Amino acid sequence: MLIDKTCPTGRDIIVHVLPILAAQYVMGVLVQLRNTALLRIALLPIVPWLAWRAFSLFDFSCGDHEKAQGNSLFASHLATMCMRTSIWAMVQEPYVRDNISKDGSTSVPMAFWNAWDLLLSSRGIGWNWSRGIPVTRPSNEIKSKTQFLIYAAPRVVLYGLAFDAFTEAIRSFSPNFSSWRGDTIFDPSLPVISRYLRALEISYLTVWMAYFAMQWGYCSLAMLLVSIFRQHPSQWPPLFDKPWLSTSLSELWGQRWHQMLRFIFASCGGIPFAYLFGRSGGILGTFLMSGIFHVIEFRAVGRGGSVMAVGGFFVINGVGVLLERAWSQKVSPGRRVRGIWGWIWTFSWMALWGIPLIDQWARAGRFAADTLPGGFRPTMVLLSLVLPQGVDKGVVLKCLCFGTSLPFLVYSLFTLS
Repeated sequence: MLIDKTCPTGRDIIVHVLPILAAQYVMGVLVQLRNTALLRIALLPIVPWLAWRAFSLFDFSCGDHEKAQGNSLFASHLATMCMRTSIWAMVQEPYVRDNISKDGSTSVPMAFWNAWDLLLSSRGIGWNWSRGIPVTRPSNEIKSKTQFLIYAAPRVVLYGLAFDAFTEAIRSFSPNFSSWRGDTIFDPSLPVISRYLRALEISYLTVWMAYFAMQWGYCSLAMLLVSIFRQHPSQWPPLFDKPWLSTSLSELWGQRWHQMLRFIFASCGGIPFAYLFGRSGGILGTFLMSGIFHVIEFRAVGRGGSVMAVGGFFVINGVGVLLERAWSQKVSPGRRVRGIWGWIWTFSWMALWGIPLIDQWARAGRFAADTLPGGFRPTMVLLSLVLPQGVDKGVVLKCLCFGTSLPFLVYSLFTLS
């Protein structure tokens, strides 16, 4: 029987959403305590069931197609919570935080306190379970919370402006990009070469848009948790490690791109597949889980879309990593993919398989989503103040975005080793 989704009220949040957080919190406490394995396994079905019930009941767009991205965010958070609690239910050794004595035994009161940090930590900085997850070290180590906040505040503003500017530049390619109806990035009225160059331009801007969006969200969250929840600045190292300098797919996905979801993808997909099919299976399993996650997040918008284009992008990147391993082991033993040719290979592969993904984004109306809270569009406001009336703001934005990012990218290539 189909159930019509409803706009959630405050009571709905308390009755249906808070229990999910409470169940995850309880699991976060138990995973730190010894001899709780059977209890954790017994409690495991609760979070997925509560999550599915909430997702089935509520429409966070409240019938407004322009707000449909809210369902995507809700679904991605639910999926993340389900995967994390599944991992916590299955671990054999308790999680231990670095504020625990050397004997490694966590008391019940301390487990309740540390569970908050565990829920808010996706990379496990300061926990024993984070071993093997690369962490980008900041150029300047900041230990003072005040210094950290002073340093982060202008970055939030800068990243927010850049995110909004690149989004507006993308929207200028088609009026339908500003609408929930969406549009394809392939303009059928153009000649073939011009059509694909246009698609490549939009895809290029989209990568930068996604980069600045994640940077803006990360820095905003860091300021909130450091200032209010008293987390230490060391728990918020840089999110990215200059991904535009990647000279192999292995380097891009294994080090330079953000590693926020690496642990859960590797645990839920990589480890089971590695057990069945060896190391190569582990790599493909990790990327497969990433693909499934992004398909869930994408389809939650409610606009359909190609599962193969969205999920296939991530799986095919796993295939690319395996091709690099085969090159290093079979074709050219001892020589890793690197240098300028490695850079060309990496981003040619990304463009080949990424353009269909971005086309699905565009068709689903994702470029129409609000960049900043309240629908505030600072870029258009600033341009209205400085540009004469009648000047095409879209053209100016394209010139600004391409004119700043392309020279920076070319300059960065000269630093490749």
